[in-house]
Amino acid sequence: MIEQSFNIPFISNIALREKQIQQNYRPIIAVHKWFARRPGTLFRGLLLSEFSEKPLEQAFYESNNLAGLQIADPFMGGGTPILEANRIGCDVTGFDINPMSYWIVKQEIEHLDLDAYAQAAEELRAALENEIGSLYRTRCTLCGSDDAHVKYFLWVKTIPCQGCKKDIDLFPGYLLSANARHPKNVLICPSCGELTETDDKKNPGSCSHCVTELTAIGPAKRSRCTCSACGTDNRYPNAELGAPRHRLFALEYHCL
Repeated sequence: MIEQSFNIPFISNIALREKQIQQNYRPIIAVHKWFARRPGTLFRGLLLSEFSEKPLEQAFYESNNLAGLQIADPFMGGGTPILEANRIGCDVTGFDINPMSYWIVKQEIEHLDLDAYAQAAEELRAALENEIGSLYRTRCTLCGSDDAHVKYFLWVKTIPCQGCKKDIDLFPGYLLSANARHPKNVLICPSCGELTETDDKKNPGSCSHCVTELTAIGPAKRSRCTCSACGTDNRYPNAELGAPRHRLFALEYHCL
């Protein structure tokens, strides 16, 4: 029974991790966005707590087959409960007044012709490459190849200082990437704008390009920004200045 078997700390820890990396995890429910979609971990835990005789911590990581068990969701929305019930062998029925909900869940759960999918995906990739591929190429700083594939263009908002008119980058922080998804911490130099990799983000040391002391704390906070050149306290947004401009400050790319 859920009242006796559901382990809140166990499920909470896994669900938190799932939400943090949801762009890379459980691709089926990423077919389409849905409002306030709950983590699949939660419903798998609820179902196994109610219907499995094993401890949740054991059953969660095992293959489960609850064939013959009927699960209905009259307000299925994005379909997460339906999908999780189906994954452990249940017979599922879902309803929703929203036709978009029906379409999304149908695409998530029906059989997929992998060969046809792969062919369509390759045709789309080739068409996009032909039309805009050249816009996503850059030169690799390590090997010099001009065919490095750009993954992200990174921009920062800028405003002119009201004192000296120098452009101020509105960085809330200078830590661009932590070592959780990158081998090292990557920080932006507040002086020259170049990137430096470091092992310790609390004590990052100095910029590898201009030896300026690095910091993770940026100049922009709560609609205020102090100019590093003249010390003027600037406020943003500013109706007189209009919308902030944008500056491309880095690229993330993959070199083949």
